[in-house]
Amino acid sequence: MTINLFTNVKALQFYHLARQGSTILTAILLAKSAIGAKAIGAYEMLLYVGFLINFFWTSGFMQGMLSVYPRLSQQEQPVFVFNSFALFSFLSLIICALLWAGQGVFLPILTQQETIPFFNLFLLFSALNWPAFLLENFYLLRSEPVKLYAWAAFSFGGQMLVFLGPVFLGWEFIWSFYGLVALSLLKWIWLLVFVVKNGVWQLHFPHWKKWTLLSFPLMLYAMISAVNQSFDSWLTGFFFPGDEHTFAVFRYGARELPLMLAMTNAFSSAMVPEIATHLHQGLEAIKKKSLQLIHLLFPFSIVMMLASPFLFPLLFSETFSASVPVFNIFLLITVSRLIFSRTVLVGMEDNRLIVIISILEFAVHIGTGFLFGHFWGLEGIAWGAVIAYSLEKLLICLYLYWKHGIKLGQYTPLNWYGVYSIALIMSFFLSQLW
Repeated sequence: MTINLFTNVKALQFYHLARQGSTILTAILLAKSAIGAKAIGAYEMLLYVGFLINFFWTSGFMQGMLSVYPRLSQQEQPVFVFNSFALFSFLSLIICALLWAGQGVFLPILTQQETIPFFNLFLLFSALNWPAFLLENFYLLRSEPVKLYAWAAFSFGGQMLVFLGPVFLGWEFIWSFYGLVALSLLKWIWLLVFVVKNGVWQLHFPHWKKWTLLSFPLMLYAMISAVNQSFDSWLTGFFFPGDEHTFAVFRYGARELPLMLAMTNAFSSAMVPEIATHLHQGLEAIKKKSLQLIHLLFPFSIVMMLASPFLFPLLFSETFSASVPVFNIFLLITVSRLIFSRTVLVGMEDNRLIVIISILEFAVHIGTGFLFGHFWGLEGIAWGAVIAYSLEKLLICLYLYWKHGIKLGQYTPLNWYGVYSIALIMSFFLSQLW
């Protein structure tokens, strides 16, 4: 049986894999470089601030776009192309300008630091880079997988080249950020060329309104999710103020299984339309197709759990051996990540409860993070995250059964899932013996 790689799903999976893979490889190579843990910690802080500021609104709009664009007529779609470009560019400029003007207020709140090196260059990079996120969805919606492959290779391959090149050439670290700004300008020009070719340059505020209203609940969820994910980094800064070394140690450990988010997010996005079109067939499709991910990601998690004490010093350096316990705890999130209950809710357009559950999750995350972090430091912070993420999936599963009568077994292959979950938990306790 031949596998067709030039499909929307495969191209989208490649895009997500390239994004996460470039992040991991950059982290590995930075740790091997001579710039030191303090400079790496400053870079990780910039990534953390950027994620916290942009993820909620870009993610919400992008998810809403997948629903809005296909329902537009062929005459309306080119108008939407331009208006999405205009809205993203406008919001990016406004947000970055506010961050630049108020950095003396925002940075201490977000990072417990008065300043971060290269922050202004990072803002310029972000203002140009955020609108370019649109191309991912445009190529997906227009069924142009080859162009999506090319866009992913240029975006993430280019980012590694311009960022890591100066580091290994022995140049000052600031040249890496000059490289990021130059790359983001090229990406913005690529987007502009696409809009010129495929858009109608006409402001149409009803499109802005419709898109915003539909995306708003998804933005709220994404915002809470972003704060939730970033809370651990903030809490590390709270317990270890000004300690960039400890911050880097935590950030290197607080990573889920490599490729996990890329594979599961791409799968989830692909399944939403199937749920929206045919609920029962969509549930069966999730159950059947998720088994492939379960067979891939659970064994990979188990191997990484057992091998991490040996891999971290090899891939990074002895400095980051302290990241291993944090990493192994975060690997347990695999158990909840491979349940696609939220995919079912989004496909059924039952979005409001997701926001409520995410608020409850965050409240638990705050409580467990402060409590466990106080007693067990970085490992306690990691346990708080695992408990909170698991609670979200549990509540959504219960709601699906209570409100819609949909059982976990209708969209999850329970036999294999149960066996692998037990095996992963056992491998965690075994890893504590090394």
